[in-house]
Amino acid sequence: MEVFLSVLFVVVIVLVLGWIKQNRGLPPGPGGIPGLSGIKLMASDKIPTRTFRKLRKKYGDIFSIQVGTRLLVVLNGYDVIKDALVKRAEEFSDRPCSLANRMIVKGRGLLASSGEHWKQTRTFSLTALRELGFGKKSLETKVMEEVDVFLDVIGHQNGKAFDISPLAHSSVSNIICSIVFGQRFNHDDKDFKWLLSRIDVQGASPTSIVSTFPLLRFLPGDLFGINRFLKNFEHLRDYFQTLVELHKKVFDPNASQDLIDAFIKEQSKHDKDNPAFRYDNLDFIILHLFLAGTETTSTTIRWAIIYLLRNPDVQARMFKEIESVVGSSRAPIIADRPSLHYCDAVITEVLRIANIVPLSVPHGALKDIYFRGYRIPKNATILPNLDSILSDPDLFPNPEVFDPTRFLDKKGKFCGAEKVVAFSLGRRVCLGEALARMEMYLFLTSLVQRYEILPEDPDNLPSQEGIFGITYGPYPYKFRAVARV
Repeated sequence: MEVFLSVLFVVVIVLVLGWIKQNRGLPPGPGGIPGLSGIKLMASDKIPTRTFRKLRKKYGDIFSIQVGTRLLVVLNGYDVIKDALVKRAEEFSDRPCSLANRMIVKGRGLLASSGEHWKQTRTFSLTALRELGFGKKSLETKVMEEVDVFLDVIGHQNGKAFDISPLAHSSVSNIICSIVFGQRFNHDDKDFKWLLSRIDVQGASPTSIVSTFPLLRFLPGDLFGINRFLKNFEHLRDYFQTLVELHKKVFDPNASQDLIDAFIKEQSKHDKDNPAFRYDNLDFIILHLFLAGTETTSTTIRWAIIYLLRNPDVQARMFKEIESVVGSSRAPIIADRPSLHYCDAVITEVLRIANIVPLSVPHGALKDIYFRGYRIPKNATILPNLDSILSDPDLFPNPEVFDPTRFLDKKGKFCGAEKVVAFSLGRRVCLGEALARMEMYLFLTSLVQRYEILPEDPDNLPSQEGIFGITYGPYPYKFRAVARV
């Protein structure tokens, strides 16, 4: 017995010393039972950014939380986040090795890759998207085609209350379809409906809890839906691969029509073993464009409508400006934007206050990083807390108030939007920011021009409180769109 106790004592000492060494130099954070207290803390509020605001007051701009097996390092404040993501981008531009990444994505695509693989993937994607019209009139034409359908569908509601969510999701996804596949779909098309059902990312991934406790995935019965999740991705990849095969059969290197054509053309310039230009990487480039390009824009449109419902004076001023600059005989176009200062201010304020990706996309430490006096250990998950910027009262006085005029100067000109970092900062800044801004501008100005947006129940307006999932989205609501005379 004495020998056993001696061995047990030595083991405990070794484990404690190892834990102390592992945690030496970490950013400060809440104590308690390692891993478990962090889970309890994160579960104490449905909105983690509220928890992070409290922790920032106590521990400062950089703090850490051990949540199960994952160490989270949270960065706060414009200067700290810019220092990490811009000035030290080489160290902070990787992705964490999450369970979803290990089991499904395996370091492929735009959102999950790191290092040279990511650099080549992003460079190709940016170049291809620019050639396909990013920032050009040709892309505006594709967006306006979808805006026209969007407005017509709303008109068919005849002023009755309806939920905009499925229409917004379909409309924005169709723009991605035209860029990636070279075609748009009718909204009632069977294949299109199937695709939308597969890429719907409302709510958190079932891999979230299993990432915290990896051993849970071995429980029998698919308790957390991991197998269903995997099958869903396999079905999507099969669909993408079928379209790629069709493209390969008719491919003309002198006439690239979409992103798949651009990839086939670019592939011929690289070694066949280059992982960035294998078709399994293309599958995830397509998937990530849909996930990032659809959910973020459609969710922002839904938030914008809520703020217009809750602030009818803002909607009235938008309409007055559109009438003055554009009139009613045609829809607003991108060329009108430099003159629509207030409309631009409204959209920017929606991006700020809605803050639909408040923790950005997680970054990863692939090696120990020494930053501002702290050690961020290898395999830590780094969360750039964009909420700490977008709700900063020093940058945006009374940040809880929806006030588009904060982005207008004394002459009524649009200004001061450079710190609205809704699309993040640095090398990992959202690839589709230009498209998203174009879409939000064209959809919302066209909507306000043609319809007056009214609440379903004036005494029960949609909530400004949201649901925290993969994005921070509003609770379901309905509204009325009454055609302007």
